[in-house]
Amino acid sequence: MTDPLDDIQRALILFSRSSKLHARAVGLSFVTTTILSYVASTPEPHATGLADEYGLDKSTVSRQLAVLEDQGLIRRAPHATRARSQVLKLTPKGRRDLESAIANHRRRLGESLGAWSEADLVAFSRLLSRFVLDLDRTESSFTNPEEVTS
Repeated sequence: MTDPLDDIQRALILFSRSSKLHARAVGLSFVTTTILSYVASTPEPHATGLADEYGLDKSTVSRQLAVLEDQGLIRRAPHATRARSQVLKLTPKGRRDLESAIANHRRRLGESLGAWSEADLVAFSRLLSRFVLDLDRTESSFTNPEEVTS
């Protein structure tokens, strides 16, 4: 019998690889999809918040955002109340491309999980959500040691 942690580690590696290949197949890179999703789902999204959310260097985020601006997927707009701040906005093309990518992701997930029973889908959804929340909480404790609780 193998160690369940080894099986989980292998599955995560395969999932990561598959996600990256999958993203290319729908026309947006994994990074682009992640950034556009952040902009679409975050109130008043800004570059610093994006860098903080994903633990990225601000210059890396700035370069990536410049590429997305050049591709016509996002734009920067002045913040309504903070004169020196800019918020990120999806352009109509960015919104269409993101919606198309999400629809394609959902379709491919549906195809991959089509033979699963409803009970298995519900259990997987619950356990995966729990795993991601626990992982996020654990990662936060590594980056914010003062937030570690016993």
